[in-house]
Amino acid sequence: MNGKIFFLLLFLLLIGAGGWYISQQGKGGEQSKAVKVAAKHGNLDVIVTSTGELQAKNSTKIRGPQGLRTIGQVKILEMVPEGTMVKEGEFVARLDQSELEKRKDDFQDRVIDAREQVKEVERDTAITLSKIRDRIKELEFSIENKRKEVGINIYEPQEVQDRVQSELEKLQRDYDTEIKNYDLEVKKADARVGKVLSEKNKQYKKVKETRKISKQFTVNAPSDGMVVYVRDRWNGGKVKTGSTISPYNSVVASLPDLNVMVSETYVNEIDISDVKIGQKVEVKVDALPDNTYEGEVIYKGNIGQQRPGFDAKVFDIKIEITGRDTLLRPSMTTANSILTESFEDVTYIPLEALHSYEDVNFVFVDKNGSTIRQEVIAGEYNNAHVIIKAGVEKDEEVYLSIPENPDDLELIRLEASEKEKFTQNNASMR
Repeated sequence: MNGKIFFLLLFLLLIGAGGWYISQQGKGGEQSKAVKVAAKHGNLDVIVTSTGELQAKNSTKIRGPQGLRTIGQVKILEMVPEGTMVKEGEFVARLDQSELEKRKDDFQDRVIDAREQVKEVERDTAITLSKIRDRIKELEFSIENKRKEVGINIYEPQEVQDRVQSELEKLQRDYDTEIKNYDLEVKKADARVGKVLSEKNKQYKKVKETRKISKQFTVNAPSDGMVVYVRDRWNGGKVKTGSTISPYNSVVASLPDLNVMVSETYVNEIDISDVKIGQKVEVKVDALPDNTYEGEVIYKGNIGQQRPGFDAKVFDIKIEITGRDTLLRPSMTTANSILTESFEDVTYIPLEALHSYEDVNFVFVDKNGSTIRQEVIAGEYNNAHVIIKAGVEKDEEVYLSIPENPDDLELIRLEASEKEKFTQNNASMR
C-alpha cells in the first residue's frame, strides 16, 4: 500500500468515525436535512500543490575577495539595499578589513625580522671568516719559515731533517684544512642567508597580496543589473549587512537574468513520487493575484531533507515559468499547482461524500425511495474529488452530509465478480 492510499484510507476512516459519532448523537434529537450532490463524469486532474519562491534561472554571482583562505570568515559591514539597480563597477558592498590588517601587520613584522636575521648572519659570518683568514695567514708565515729551516738543515743529521720535514708537512695539512673550513663557512653562510632571504621574500609577497586583496574588500558590480541577496547554504537566511562570507562560499549577492524565472519549491515525501520532470504547472504569484502563469518542472531533487516549517522530509523542485513578464521579481512567493496526472471519462464525487467503515468504502444514496449505504470502489483522488470505479453512476445523487440514523441503513455490497474485476485491473497496472 503506497503512501497516498494509506492517507486516503485514514481520511475516510476519520470521516466514517465522525459520521458514526454524529449518528449516535442524532438518534435522540432532530437532525438537519441531508444535502445531496450528483456524481459527475468527465476529466479529473490530480494536482500536487506547493508554495515556492521566484528566482532567476541564470544569474551572475557577485563575489568577495578570492584570497580569503589565509583570512577565514569576513563580515559584511555595508551593502546596498536589495533590488538596487547598479551599473558595472558601481559599489555593492564593503567588507571588514580588520582581520586582513592584522595579518598584513604580522607579515610586515616577519619581513623586518627576516632582514634583521640576514644582518645577524652576515655579522656572524664576517667574524668567523676573519678569524679563519688570520689563521691562514699565520700558517702561511709558519710554512714559509719551516721551508727555510728545511733548506738550512740539509747538513744536519738525518734525524733532525726528518723531524723538520714532518713539522712542515703538518703545517701544510693544517693550512689545507683551514682553506677547506673557509670555503665551508662561506657556503654555510650563503645557505643561511639564502634561507632567511627566501622567508623574507615569502612574507613580503604575502604583504603585497594582502595589499592587493584589500582593494577587493570594496565589492563592485561585475556587470549591470539588479542586486538580489543570496541565501546562506547553511542557515537558509539571506546574506546581508552583518552576515559573513567564507573562503568556501564568497558570494555576496547576485545579478539575476530576469528573462527566465523559476519557482524554487519543496514537495513532501508522500507526493514526490508523483512529480516528474516535464509536468505542467499552474503558477500564481501572491504579489500579482490577477495573473496566472504556465510553468514546467525542470528539476527534481533526489535526496529528501528536513526543512523548517515542514513536518515531514521534503524534496526540492524547480519550476520554470513559461514566457517573460517584467512584473516578476526574485523572492516573490508563488502558489504552484503541479499537474501530476489527468484521468479522462471517469465518474467522480466530492471527497466528503465517500465514507469508510470496517475496510468498506461506501456512499449514501437513495434507492427505491429509501436511503441506503452503497459499497463503492474508489480510485485516484485530488484535493477535492475521488474517482468512483464502481457503485455509483453518472448523475446519480449521493449524500454530501450524513443522513439520520446512518447505522440503521442497509449496506448494499457490490457483486464479488465486479470487485474481482477491478482488483485484477489494479494488479495488472502495477
